[in-house]
Amino acid sequence: MKKICIFILVVACSLSVTAQKFEWNKNCVIAHRGAWKEKGFPQNSLASWREAVRLGVHGSECDVHITADDSLVVYHNLKHCGLPIKDTKYAELIKYPLKNGEKIPTFREYLTEVMKQRKTKLIVDVKTMISDEYSLRLSKEIIRTIEEMGAMEWCEFLGSNITAVKYIQDNTGRRAQYLGKWKQELPNMHPDSIKAIGLKAVDYQNIFYFAHPEWVKTFKRRKVYLNAWTINKEEDMDWFLKHKFDAITTDYPAKLLQKIESQK
Repeated sequence: MKKICIFILVVACSLSVTAQKFEWNKNCVIAHRGAWKEKGFPQNSLASWREAVRLGVHGSECDVHITADDSLVVYHNLKHCGLPIKDTKYAELIKYPLKNGEKIPTFREYLTEVMKQRKTKLIVDVKTMISDEYSLRLSKEIIRTIEEMGAMEWCEFLGSNITAVKYIQDNTGRRAQYLGKWKQELPNMHPDSIKAIGLKAVDYQNIFYFAHPEWVKTFKRRKVYLNAWTINKEEDMDWFLKHKFDAITTDYPAKLLQKIESQK
């Protein structure tokens, strides 16, 4: 009996230490491609990530691609200086630096920087715009890299390919948000479709929530995690704050943080 009590005490202490390791910022602000716009940093750069951390946002989003030589890189567009990322080797891509002199960071380099702190989460956007096969391959490589580096605790996920999003959700136990499609409403974005597929989080463009305020009520009733992008206008920030979204993705994280503080 004494041994059992000691074991329970050790486990409890261990859990307590683990719980204290991470103190995620308690706000709804997600910096879109890092906090880049307000300070003029390149999108998805390490500088934009560091600025997001400095601001104290809950999360900072980044976009991940795979190159022709199977390198995972953090970049938004499908091309860099005219070079298609998926068809170009990493050594070729870094011949063209970002505007602040940084090279395109590898995902490993990005994760290394992310793991230096324990307050801002990395929201990984799996850039899946080609096929289910490509999307799943990219998703598996991203997960493998995160697991190898022991970085899963820092990460949540986004994706526009519903097969990939479901795979990530079911195989990591982490939040994976479905993006739907830019400016085009898809049938599987409907709350009933999301329920049937078994997804637990969505991150739709603002226009879809404005067009379907009833979706917001349904998602909330079903306890679906709600994020919205890209919320840059003040009146839009007010709308999503009023509707108590779990997360609000913006190019102006400092402005949104100030607005939240002013409403306390």
